Amino acid sequence: GWTVKHSDGNIYLNPGIPEARQLIINGVLEIVENYPVDGIHFDDYFYPDKNFNDSETYKKYNTSGKSLDNWRRDNVNTLVRDVYTAIKSTGKSNVRFGISPFGIWANKDSHPLGSDTRGLQSYFSHYADSLYWINNGIIDYIVPQIYWNIGYSIADYKKLSAWWENAVSGTGVDLYIGHAAYKAGNPDPKSPWYGTAEIERQLLMNDSSKIIKGSVFFNYNVMAKNAALTNTVKTVFDRRDGKTPKVNVKISRPTSGITTSMTSFYINGESDPSQPLYLNGKLVENRSPKGYFGVLVPLSVGKNTFTLSQTGSSDTCTITRTASGSEKMSSVEIPSTSVFPQSQEYRMPGEKITLTCQAPAGATVTVKLNGKTYSMKQVSGPTNPSGLYKATYSVEYTMPSFSGTPRNINLGAPVYTVNYKGTVRTKSAPANIGVIMKGSPYYAEAAYDVVDTYNAPVSGNGAAYELYKGMVDSVTGMTGSYARLSSGQWVFKDKVRIYSQAAPTTPVVRRATYEAGKDNDVFELTMTSLAAAIVSYDGQNVVLNVSAPASAALPKLPNNSIVSDIKSSTSIYATEYVLTRKDNAIIEGYYVEKTDTGIKLVLKRKPEVQSLTEPLKGITIMLDAGHGGSDPGAIGPLGTRYSEKDINLALAIKLKKELETQGANVLMTRTDNSTISLADRLTASRNARPDMFISLHANSMPDNVDISKISGFSVFYREVLSKPAAQLVYDTVIKEHGKNKHGVNKKNFYVTRNTWAPSFLIESDFVPNPMAFEWLTNDAEQTKFAKTISSAIVKYYMQ
Repeated sequence: GWTVKHSDGNIYLNPGIPEARQLIINGVLEIVENYPVDGIHFDDYFYPDKNFNDSETYKKYNTSGKSLDNWRRDNVNTLVRDVYTAIKSTGKSNVRFGISPFGIWANKDSHPLGSDTRGLQSYFSHYADSLYWINNGIIDYIVPQIYWNIGYSIADYKKLSAWWENAVSGTGVDLYIGHAAYKAGNPDPKSPWYGTAEIERQLLMNDSSKIIKGSVFFNYNVMAKNAALTNTVKTVFDRRDGKTPKVNVKISRPTSGITTSMTSFYINGESDPSQPLYLNGKLVENRSPKGYFGVLVPLSVGKNTFTLSQTGSSDTCTITRTASGSEKMSSVEIPSTSVFPQSQEYRMPGEKITLTCQAPAGATVTVKLNGKTYSMKQVSGPTNPSGLYKATYSVEYTMPSFSGTPRNINLGAPVYTVNYKGTVRTKSAPANIGVIMKGSPYYAEAAYDVVDTYNAPVSGNGAAYELYKGMVDSVTGMTGSYARLSSGQWVFKDKVRIYSQAAPTTPVVRRATYEAGKDNDVFELTMTSLAAAIVSYDGQNVVLNVSAPASAALPKLPNNSIVSDIKSSTSIYATEYVLTRKDNAIIEGYYVEKTDTGIKLVLKRKPEVQSLTEPLKGITIMLDAGHGGSDPGAIGPLGTRYSEKDINLALAIKLKKELETQGANVLMTRTDNSTISLADRLTASRNARPDMFISLHANSMPDNVDISKISGFSVFYREVLSKPAAQLVYDTVIKEHGKNKHGVNKKNFYVTRNTWAPSFLIESDFVPNPMAFEWLTNDAEQTKFAKTISSAIVKYYMQ
């Protein structure tokens, strides 16, 4: 018979029988001569595999003594040639003949002309000699089935497509690529076939070729059922044809390919609202009416590719997630940058510091300081490593006490030693540790107009107080970039002049006065020299701490003062004044200023409404449109084309107009897209001394949060005197706009730490949230929002 029943259960026509081949040729001719077809296409299996039962046929028809492999290949080549000749003999020049062989012709380790692959080989398994067909011109086109992803180690799409390009180059045979559409849409995010991104990458790679004529997708059923894949393919080809959608899909967040250790990431952007949107083949839900979207995606270790697509448009981003784990070391050592301290360290007797260094995990580490050696404990890193991994070691050290004249004592630089399996290394710290005795003549003088102070030697939590140029205080500690003053506050060392003297010099408060005024009350101190002073207010008491003893009597308070009492306590180093607010009085602001003879503490009264028709007349309000210029602020669906800085400025301009209609004098920290530092914003407020300061912002969240589910309004303040105004604005906005409640929160933001007037920061809503972004960019809604804030401020001053 002409057929062979194979082990796979199928029945095959035997290519070695001439009559079987002729049957196929006759069938092709019947189709071409009787039907208006454009071509005849053969799939990949000629022989199913090497174990084909054709031994009797081989004996009968192998008249030239060829090997079985070459005889089988010759049978296939003869069939291909005869089909090609038969089609051309019909005179129908429009009918083309092509074949889609298995994607690997041969591996180069099996054949010198093969590809850099390690997979099944059609030349040996199917006896399909594609190069013969191409080089002899017995096909019009070829469609190799490159059903593997780019970068696949066994059969890389990129390498194979390049191999096939080289195979057809200069032959007149057209090359089309067969793509594995059936693999797209894999539900595993770790799979290269997750979503539709791999197919898109392959099509875009094809675009860079001058030889690849097009693409064929296996199979139709998959394409018909996978709308995302169909849209992805259509989008690529529409771009080739110059077609563009009404709104192109654009990813705004992340702004470019990034690397992160996070396990998820929030992707933000815009799309055409009239078309369904797909993320790696899955429908994106909950877009805003304008097509803005926000999706939290999981990240696998390594590269993660995400494609947002809809008919006619797509955009792709790559996020690389790094693996967490211990850091390897190349040798036994104590890294020089890991030893403490890196700069001069000072503390007072009895204080504790932590000596730290890094060394291989599992080692024995010691440190020697001031003539004594201490064992260190491993506090991080693997506990039982199989190799050299970095770990941190530490030991707590108590500063020793000394007697005699107050002075600074140098203990020297700590010397660290590691012993790892007999290998010993030593590293000295690059700086010394020292002790500052109480009363040591070691001073810091503020070198700038304003010097921020901090509660701890870190600036991330915001400044606590301000010092002014020329103010002097004793230094009681030093670490890193910071020096500690006798008040316990820390300052940056480069913001002060630090110096020693042979003997102590102590400023003294010689006189204290108090004057009550219409707008402000003033408590003034006269000193022998300018001492550091910091002030705070808890809603009842204003506390002024001066780094100087006092010999002056307390002043008698006038009847119209806004404080009921002044108390003081003094020592040989400092004086504390406590001014208690009268029960019916309002302290609307407070601040310290230098004078020619010392300092004055200004207590601000709340402005009184002068006109019911213009209730804010005579009141100065400063509006601070957050961010600007090179600082976009929070990024939303439109990216930097319209970010938080633009939202803030638009609202500031609207609010300015509303406040001015109520009679207010409105100042702006910026009126255009300028870059203004936080320090310059605060300086503008300090110089103007407005009656109220409002910083306008819109919110965001970390990149690993699903911000599409978070929206709402919040207000932030630092000073207790700012809370009443902040609370009133918050309550009014919540009532009028129905926003989700994120509260009135106390936080030390840079621009709200000014103490001279009620100062607060509003977060209008969340920029990356698609629905909130529409509200934030809606002109009518923002006009209404500005009116609401303005009405709350009027109400505050009318109270």
